[in-house]
Amino acid sequence: MHNNSGGNAYENADGKNNRDEEKKQMKRFRVHHIMCTDLYQGYGYSGAFCENMTEMVTWLKEHADEKLLLVSDPDEICKKCPNLKDDVFCVDETNHVKSKDQQLLEPLHLLEKETYSYEELQQHAKQYLTKEVFETSCRNCQWYKKGLCRYEDFRFC
Repeated sequence: MHNNSGGNAYENADGKNNRDEEKKQMKRFRVHHIMCTDLYQGYGYSGAFCENMTEMVTWLKEHADEKLLLVSDPDEICKKCPNLKDDVFCVDETNHVKSKDQQLLEPLHLLEKETYSYEELQQHAKQYLTKEVFETSCRNCQWYKKGLCRYEDFRFC
């Protein structure tokens, strides 16, 4: 690929990397939300959270081929969660949700900070998510404990 700026083909005229800029603009998507969005039944932590989650699940299904930046930090879904503290932590500074996300990367054959479409993420879950991985990841979640999330209920949208 040729570029007249004298820089690398992915740099713009200011010398900034276009891929980095694109990733900043992209919707962020938390790893464990691959499972949550598939199993979501309309319940949530608050009315604002449910409204946002419903909008996001609808958007993801309608735009399943649009690229998302896979992260282990708060994403678009987390924005309205009452458990989000300082836009960084879930409930407390132990950051247990970040650990949960990071522990899912390897078994699902995914890489953090890479881009995937929602459809690709669902395909990874369909191909690689085992009941054991699901149980390990979700066993401490309140929605799992209430019986709202079960491995057998996956639809892999």
